[in-house]
Amino acid sequence: MLPPMRWLAKAALQRALGVLPRGERLNYVFQRHVLHSFPLGDAALRQKFTRATSHLAAYEEHGPGVPLGEATFFEFGAGWDLAIPLAYAALGVGRQVVIDIRPSARTELVSETIAAYDRLRPELEEAAGRSLRDLGGPVGSPAELETRFGIRYLAPCDARATELPAGSVDFVSSTDTCEHIPHADLAAIFAECRRLLRPGGAFSCRIDLQDHYAYFDPSLSRYNFLRFSDRTWALVNSPLHFQNRLRAPEYLRLVREAGLDLVVENPSGPSEEGRAELQALPLAERFRGYSLDELGVTILSFVALAPRG
Repeated sequence: MLPPMRWLAKAALQRALGVLPRGERLNYVFQRHVLHSFPLGDAALRQKFTRATSHLAAYEEHGPGVPLGEATFFEFGAGWDLAIPLAYAALGVGRQVVIDIRPSARTELVSETIAAYDRLRPELEEAAGRSLRDLGGPVGSPAELETRFGIRYLAPCDARATELPAGSVDFVSSTDTCEHIPHADLAAIFAECRRLLRPGGAFSCRIDLQDHYAYFDPSLSRYNFLRFSDRTWALVNSPLHFQNRLRAPEYLRLVREAGLDLVVENPSGPSEEGRAELQALPLAERFRGYSLDELGVTILSFVALAPRG
């Protein structure tokens, strides 16, 4: 059993790293060589691939009908290993614009993801029900992604104001990223996604609403962070591991306010166990106005469309 409050030690370390000039690089070293969070194991990559196929299914069902080989996909917050964009490339997406607020992609992790996808290709093809492209060998730099896979990687790039042409993408996706973005910035990002989408273009999003420190410290409730006032939470909320604590109704309201039309709302949770956790938790005042069903959503997936005119 891990000692209680272990999450506070990690939060304190990440908060300290967040104020250092090379804090993100140091955090990567910590994640890779101390926590061994990277490279992802096969199980985690299978999960990422499944999330990519879920987004792709949303595009094929709700998108503008542009063939995959001719479509332009846009992903914000693709992370260190680019697992979702590489899955799209393997699945046949022709062009992608992938952005991050800072140059997070690590060449060694991208290459390891490519190797793992190719090694797992037979079972991934069976799971996807379609053939996959052979991604080939390692990459030498993120710039090589465009020539090989049609992935244009832009970082640093502000997702609130990308300077990309209006109406230039067919599909926007985001995977386990929105929970790490402040409320006001998220509103601006959703508005920018609306601007970038062609009429009838689709936006597919998956958001993890759980306290992410519970993945690190199993003594925690997945709702632990709902105990704290905004002032107290700010003391431990590192810029390298920021969690906005927004609940499902707030995300869906931001989508509507951006001028997008929701066509799929898929909240998961709470389970009976989760309800019991919430009922036993001394909630901060900010969260007391929600029903248990609203408060206890653990994963929110949605699909929204840009109006056709």
